[in-house]
Order: sequence, then C-alpha cells, then structure tokens
Amino acid sequence: MKRFLWTAIAVAACLATTQLAFQVGAQPPANQRPTTNRIGKPSISDTVKANVYADNWFTLYINGEHVAVDSIKFMPHNVVSVDILPAYPMTIAVMAKDNADSETGMEYANTSIGDAGFILKFGDGTVTNAGWKAKSFSHGPIDHDTKNPKVRNLPIPENWYAIDFDDKSWGFAKEYSQQQVGPKEPFFAHDFSGASFIWTDDIELDNTVIFRHRVAAAPDGKSRPDFSNLNNIVPDSPPRRPKR
Repeated sequence: MKRFLWTAIAVAACLATTQLAFQVGAQPPANQRPTTNRIGKPSISDTVKANVYADNWFTLYINGEHVAVDSIKFMPHNVVSVDILPAYPMTIAVMAKDNADSETGMEYANTSIGDAGFILKFGDGTVTNAGWKAKSFSHGPIDHDTKNPKVRNLPIPENWYAIDFDDKSWGFAKEYSQQQVGPKEPFFAHDFSGASFIWTDDIELDNTVIFRHRVAAAPDGKSRPDFSNLNNIVPDSPPRRPKR
C-alpha cells in the first residue's frame, strides 16, 4: 500500500513539473513537433478575374497595393482584364479620369465637353454600383462656359488608396446606363453583368474622380484562403533543395 502511495505521488509530481515547464516557455519534448501556421502556396486557381473599363483612363489599388492601370492613356477605349488574389476585407480604390485638358476641362483641342464613366467586375461578385464612395478632384469647364473655360482643382491626397484612408465625408457614386456612357466595342466582349457604370453626380464636368469601396466578404459566398500574409508563413510544401 505504501509503495503504491509513493508511486502515485511521484507520478503526480512529474506531471506537475512538466506542466509548469510548458507554462514558463520550456521546449516541448524532442519527439513532439512544434505547431506552425501553414498554408499552401497560392495558384492561379485561387485568383479571380478583374474586368475594368473606364472612359477614359483609370488606375486601381486593392488593399493599398497597385494592381492594375489602363495602359492606354485615353484613346482608344480598352478593357483591362487581370487576375487578382483577393483578401477580405478588401478595400478597392480607383482614380479615374476623363479625357479633358487640365486647364480648360475640355477635350479634342478644346472644342467640346466630354462625358465619362467607370465600371468594374471581379470574379467573386464584386461590382460597381451606387454603394461606392466617389469624390471629384477636377471640375470644369465651370458652369459649362466654353468661351472662357476655367477648372476647379483639389489637391489629391497622398494616401487616397490606403486601407485606413478616411472617406467618411465623401458622397456616394451615381449609377448611369450604358446609353448614357456609350461604351466602345471592347466593353461588350467582356463580362460586366451585374455591374453598373458609375461616376459623380456630374458626368460631364467632373473630370478626375476617386472611387473607394470596402468589400467585407466575398459577395459570392465562397470561402477563400487568405494569402495576404504569405511571406510570414511557412508554405505547406517540401523545402527547396539548396543550390550547389
């Protein structure tokens, strides 16, 4: 009986010592591998297609990173289609410009006032609509005065594309029909179903506009891996062989 009692006390003491060792940060036993957050490397199947069309030009940021720009400055109109790796919540920021002279607000050698428009669709269901924030930073010709054209410009904030940029005071975008914008042929060869053309309230005189939108979760409801912190995670794949 005494031998059994002393054995029980010894076992209890050993367990307590082991538990205390782990609590103060001691290394686990050699046969127990430490747990590490692992995630597979992203592949092209993890991306979604982004289709973007602007009258006349745009540059696009997602979560503070520059991901696309219209490679043709103003004309001809074209659709930019790229693969993106989404991470939610997702902050989208776009600067869009109409083909307008910076001093007169007019186009085609200062002979006319142009219109504008912007539309976007991601493969996860993200689309442009009246829920996007929009603010004009260049407006003209003021009062449609084409004889003495003047432009009102606001300074572009340096961090307008940042995730934590404060756009609470901005208004919302206005939706426009295809007939109002008049997109050119490349638009019809790409998928923009469910998306709306947007701009500010003045599609003729507001020539430089910044849009912002936050997507809390994938609109299509699909669960996707978050690869945004991949550089700080050990990929779940065999290590590369050292170079000789």
